[in-house]
Amino acid sequence: MVSADACSAVKIINLKVPSTYLLDQTSKTPDPLILDCEYEVDESEKGFVLKWLLDGQPVYQWIPSKNPFPFQSFKNRVDTSYVVSQEHLHKHRAMAIIKPLANFTGEYMCIVQTYASIDRKSAKLKIIVRESKFDLSYYLNGDGYITVDCHARDISPLPELKIRINYELFETENLKSVQGENGLYNVSISGRIRKDQLESPAMIECLLSIPETNYNKRRSTTYYESHLKTTTTTVATTTTVEMLQAAPENLQKKDPDSPPASTGATGAGNETTTGIGHSIGRFENITVKIVLVVLIFAMVAAELRSRNRPISVVESGPAPVN
Repeated sequence: MVSADACSAVKIINLKVPSTYLLDQTSKTPDPLILDCEYEVDESEKGFVLKWLLDGQPVYQWIPSKNPFPFQSFKNRVDTSYVVSQEHLHKHRAMAIIKPLANFTGEYMCIVQTYASIDRKSAKLKIIVRESKFDLSYYLNGDGYITVDCHARDISPLPELKIRINYELFETENLKSVQGENGLYNVSISGRIRKDQLESPAMIECLLSIPETNYNKRRSTTYYESHLKTTTTTVATTTTVEMLQAAPENLQKKDPDSPPASTGATGAGNETTTGIGHSIGRFENITVKIVLVVLIFAMVAAELRSRNRPISVVESGPAPVN
């Protein structure tokens, strides 16, 4: 049985796994994610194998006498031609991940072993997908309160959002989050403050961060009372109500100089007559075309019959005269 405590024929001396990797979805050729495992091994050792695992599942294996082999979950995601060293037992020890996915976050473990000994080390990595949108806004509600809203879209892992006003944390509702089928999150927070409690001007900030990483973003704006606007929803609702209230009056207004309107029956009759006349005209045109086609076909058929008719028939005597 191979023991990790056996006298060292192989030993990991340095594991290079970054704590975070920023995935830029807009780049067609992003930098590969390199995971390296530096070790010492005696050249006389037999049966050397290197493996990379993600959360306990094998994703990469290299035996010096063979080509590197990425397992199914990492197939087509590893550059198997990547070489980190020209030494025989170190050539393909590093795993170069091409275009990593958001779900490649987790604990990576390097295992090196021979017939005589084994060693392993692990480190955690978080794949960060940069948000596609990060916005901060404020607006005046009809009840005299100002709403401050902050939201971010298409980000991973799940971030935290905080709002500050004049560098002091602002009380907000709990973070709202929705995870899409692509594994990315849409998140938002909002808070309300009475208009008479907010002095103008005021600095408003939204802070975005991903726990256990150094990924931090900030959005800021300055509040001016003179720039306040009501919510879009309120405006749209008011406009709709005004249109509905004005509609009956507009329908009842008449031009005094205009002739009296036709009755419903007469109007309907005019529309019906026009429709029938138009339909009859179209029908007549189609009928004429059909007759012409039939006549042409009959003429062609008669011509063909006359060419194929026997001579005796053609030279038959004249018909008797009555």
